[in-house]
Amino acid sequence: MSQGGYVTLVGYVAQDPIQRLTGSGVLVTDLRIGATPRVQDRTTSEWRDGDTSYYNVACWRRLGENVRASLRKGDPVMIKGKFRSRTFIDKNGVTRNVVDIIADTVGHDMNRGVANYLRPSRTAGAGGDPAARVPQDAADGHEMPEGMEIDEEAIEQFGRELDDLGEAEVATQALEEDEAAPVPPVAF
Repeated sequence: MSQGGYVTLVGYVAQDPIQRLTGSGVLVTDLRIGATPRVQDRTTSEWRDGDTSYYNVACWRRLGENVRASLRKGDPVMIKGKFRSRTFIDKNGVTRNVVDIIADTVGHDMNRGVANYLRPSRTAGAGGDPAARVPQDAADGHEMPEGMEIDEEAIEQFGRELDDLGEAEVATQALEEDEAAPVPPVAF
């Protein structure tokens, strides 16, 4: 069993991802994540926002490339990773201790919105930085990685189906489809 401090962080992207190269030429994408807990006032029983905490998250190599191509300021995210502490001396000569998170996994928080996952084709990841080869998608201003295609007809069909259903009907239909789907046996 490996040792170390692991964390799952749920929050929002506080600033657009920043990509850099280390001195040895390894690609790192830095994220700043803000997390605001909800707390209940015991006297009034009302919920309110607590103090926001900010975290530095480092995403290495391919994960960093995908994060840069996928996340924007304000996106709700979930991050799994390891703690790393470091000490430095700031510009005023004061010794500072900080704890960073080295991400293993990063994804959109699907409790807070809808996201479209695009799996890159094998040729798209064959070398170089996929975010550098990303053409701009004129429709929404987001980047579309090379080698990935959107099935416009399927999106149109899905949109028409959603328009035909009310919000409660969509939830009911999703539950019915979930219950109707066969559950494969799990081998232990």
